[in-house]
Amino acid sequence: MTNIKQKILFGGAIAILVLAVFAFVFVPALGGSASGKVLEFGKWGGKPIEYVQDSFFVRQIQSLTENLKSRGQEIDQFTHYQVMQSAFTSAVLRLAILDAVDAAEYKPPQSLVNKYLVSYYQDENGKYSAKAFRDTPEITRSARRNLITEELTAQRYISDVFGTREETFGIKVSASETALLQQMAGPQRSFNYVSFSTADYPESETVAFGKENDDFFVKHSFSVITLDSQSAAKKLVKSIAKEETTFTDAITTLSTRIGTSDEGKLLKSYRSDINTLFSDAEDLAAVLALSPGESSQVVMAGKSYAIVRCDEPAVSPDFSDPTVISAIKSYMNLNERGRIEDFYLNQAKAFAETARLSGFDNACEINDLQKYSTTHFGINYGNVELLTPLPVEENVVFSEAVRNESFFKTAFSIEPAAVSNPILLGREIIVLQVSEERAADTQLAEMIPLFYSKYAMSWAEKSVTEAFLASDKLDDKFMETYLEYFLN
Repeated sequence: MTNIKQKILFGGAIAILVLAVFAFVFVPALGGSASGKVLEFGKWGGKPIEYVQDSFFVRQIQSLTENLKSRGQEIDQFTHYQVMQSAFTSAVLRLAILDAVDAAEYKPPQSLVNKYLVSYYQDENGKYSAKAFRDTPEITRSARRNLITEELTAQRYISDVFGTREETFGIKVSASETALLQQMAGPQRSFNYVSFSTADYPESETVAFGKENDDFFVKHSFSVITLDSQSAAKKLVKSIAKEETTFTDAITTLSTRIGTSDEGKLLKSYRSDINTLFSDAEDLAAVLALSPGESSQVVMAGKSYAIVRCDEPAVSPDFSDPTVISAIKSYMNLNERGRIEDFYLNQAKAFAETARLSGFDNACEINDLQKYSTTHFGINYGNVELLTPLPVEENVVFSEAVRNESFFKTAFSIEPAAVSNPILLGREIIVLQVSEERAADTQLAEMIPLFYSKYAMSWAEKSVTEAFLASDKLDDKFMETYLEYFLN
């Protein structure tokens, strides 16, 4: 049984049991700004999800809390947040499901509702008692009938969409699909590998790029007034020209200070930054042509209307300055990833050639590289739980391989003991050697037919949950409401 299913509705008979035990739930009194208020955490299709007496939301909070307490877990602030968030998700799904069933015009038969209502009106021997029924106030009987009707309505959706233990309803899994998954369980391979990190790009190469593109790293000194209105910016230009106001005063009183300090100084002022900020060629040329003390007409700076003043002459880059080198690195990581990757791809290719000629271990020794090894795993795109996972915890670089089709094609197409071509995984480049290949784990292959349908149901539940939570029908106010009224 998946966590999602436990969170949704307590499913079938369990739901009835919960309702029988917690027939009426009271909300603890809230003090402070929440006193006397009905707290609304959101809406589904206009229907509110409220923190009110005996609501499904509150029943979920109570049930999840009691479940955790029964397992000896302390309910601290963080756990309470998790409980309330899970309960909110359940309430959203509840309303979404009831909405979907209502659109299908389904209603549970009264005979079925009556069957489940019997448990509320039993004597000490567990038999139906007409006296217990008569002695129950009409308002309570009506509330119970409504609860049971709603529960059975929701359960109809769950059974039809996700299935039941008897596999009469819900998504079906074909024998061919299961057989394919069994094939995916093997063969399994373990690997030796080396890794080249692009984060280690040499400073000498960084400086070399800077010298080749020294204009990009010229440092400018500009003050900028940013405004949301073009007409206001044009009026301000005239006002400054007539000396009705000063550039400095306008920074203090009028500028929105987007991309500037409180004093109006442009924060990112290398030529490469200037090129990006002033994307219009004429605006860029006008800004770069400013002399010290001179201010511009209205130009576009990103999405703002701007007036720019040149404060000091531009300064050529000092390639021994750590600040300049850091700026070049940042620029290259953003705009020249290909150059950095090519540097290490060439090193990785050279290593692979050496490894094929002299052996993997010798190549590691010659190139002063650490050899790493993995445990066995098969083709498991996405690290599906049912199959042997990629060992990403022990081999962090493989976290980028989990959804990398090229990685799996390369890793499982080379011959045993062979060395691969370089593989780019995020910011790392690796070269693999097949260490060992073995058949699929026999026990795993036998377990797949038994458990695959349950995993498929779990994936279906996850997909439906994500779809409902992303729906335009959901007005999610959970976080803001929780932070305002429940965070101590």
